Amino acid sequence: MDKNEIEKGVSKNPKMHIFFYVLSILMLFYLVFTAYTSYQTFIDYCKSYNYQASDQWFLGFQSILASIIPCLVYASTLYGLGYLIQNKGKREL
Repeated sequence: MDKNEIEKGVSKNPKMHIFFYVLSILMLFYLVFTAYTSYQTFIDYCKSYNYQASDQWFLGFQSILASIIPCLVYASTLYGLGYLIQNKGKREL
């Protein structure tokens, strides 16, 4: 594709950045949901094996962190794409 064709595609839809902002907010909601379900799973694990949650805190922290980091990366990437598209539209004006 030619550079001019790409720029024309971006300028045809000036509100495209809002789509990426909405997707990033939805990903943050999913992050909260995932953190909550990971915490509940960790508590159920501790109950099933008769462990104290405070004794296994590092395992819980590690599992919650492992579940929310990808969501955080995706949300920040989507936000960054929206930001770049928004600034691309401002530079053309």
